[in-house]
Amino acid sequence: MRIGSMRQEKALVERLNQGDMQALREVYDLTKHDLMTLAMALVSDRSTAEDVVHEVFARLASHRDTVRIRGSLRGYLLCAVANTARNALRTRSRVVAVPNEDQPEPVDSGQGPDQAVVQDEEQRRVTQALNQLPLEQREVVLLRHYADMRFRAIARAQGVSVSTVQGRYRYAIQKLRSLLDGVL
Repeated sequence: MRIGSMRQEKALVERLNQGDMQALREVYDLTKHDLMTLAMALVSDRSTAEDVVHEVFARLASHRDTVRIRGSLRGYLLCAVANTARNALRTRSRVVAVPNEDQPEPVDSGQGPDQAVVQDEEQRRVTQALNQLPLEQREVVLLRHYADMRFRAIARAQGVSVSTVQGRYRYAIQKLRSLLDGVL
């Protein structure tokens, strides 16, 4: 879900900067689904994804009076989730290397059971294919397609050049095509 117009976003950020906890609740309510979906896609574990989103909002709450958001609030939060997920994966890989088969919960779209089964299978295959990508490539694909971020914004978030992001994207799409070729 989109937060709204830039004017509404700026008003929410301004209210956050003034210490308005209701503004923080509004931001959470408007973005929690998108942020959880991205976190789940990046870490492939519901509990870790919840921790990631919680950490992002805890930091936002503790620094709400100093937050400086240059672009969209949604984009800022999605980048924060991606960065926090990356850190969580690094920590998890150092602590324990146990694969987790948690998948995002299916969303009821009001379709028939046959269509739901096909969609769930397609989602499972895409998730498995995404999980086979290196983290940096998976992050670029998810931020580009899911968060609708431009390569320049992704490059800033990852701390690399635009051409590096474009290369990661290109390699990721090629790998996804080869993994999913003829299946979907």
